[in-house]
Amino acid sequence: MTEDRNADGLRRDWMRTSTIEDMVALVAGGGSGIGEAVAHAFAANGAKVVVADLRPDMAESVAADIRSQGGTAIAITMDVCRQADIDAALAKVDSDWGRLDMLVNCAGVITPRRLVDADLASWRKSFEVNVEGALQLARSALPMLKKSPAASVVNVASLAGGRAYPNGGSYGTSKAALIHLSQTMGVEWAEHGVRVNVISPGSVLTPLLLANMSKATQAARAERIPLHRMGAPREVADLAVFLASPMASYITAQEICCDGGLSQALMVQKWQSDN
Repeated sequence: MTEDRNADGLRRDWMRTSTIEDMVALVAGGGSGIGEAVAHAFAANGAKVVVADLRPDMAESVAADIRSQGGTAIAITMDVCRQADIDAALAKVDSDWGRLDMLVNCAGVITPRRLVDADLASWRKSFEVNVEGALQLARSALPMLKKSPAASVVNVASLAGGRAYPNGGSYGTSKAALIHLSQTMGVEWAEHGVRVNVISPGSVLTPLLLANMSKATQAARAERIPLHRMGAPREVADLAVFLASPMASYITAQEICCDGGLSQALMVQKWQSDN
């Protein structure tokens, strides 16, 4: 992957920056992990970025870092489960920039627990944040997105949405729902010129993963991945920028895995054992 820097020192990479230059992107859950990487990637490619997060200090830290590199970003405190927060965030975007072209839903929670032990409160919280939050935000943003000549939504799900694993019941089921929701959005909103796609990352080294996976489990998972390593948030962010940009103008209602081949690992291992 090639990389250079513009006159302001802001990193430019493989994307043709003109495709999203001066467009406005709102990144929900942009205060850390994949969301933080997505915010930086959009800014590096010339977009104005709204870093929205439940934690105001983390949102401002990311926005300040982008500005320090010559990019354009503002921070907004937003809980995707609170309609009032969503309305206030979108009003701020409209007031500051008068447009919204790209929305990325990265906000999410995970509560590892076996189904037999899962309490309904944590189960419902997974769906409230991972599914309903994405739906609330996207539906509320739709009137602004419809005005953009190249509008798109990218939702971030998980490989867990299509592959079962112990302790992943509420998280995986909610991400499966998000995948289907995204595909339905893509079909229904095509008439408005709004593309919607969903990324299902595999094992990516984020604070969320590190907090819920032991080092031994991380090592075992990396061994199973055909590329023999965990992913970096930036690698998911690059895909998000591509899908949100006009370079992906004929791609909508699709789930794309970004997993180093993990979803195919069983077949790979079988082939290796047979040869």
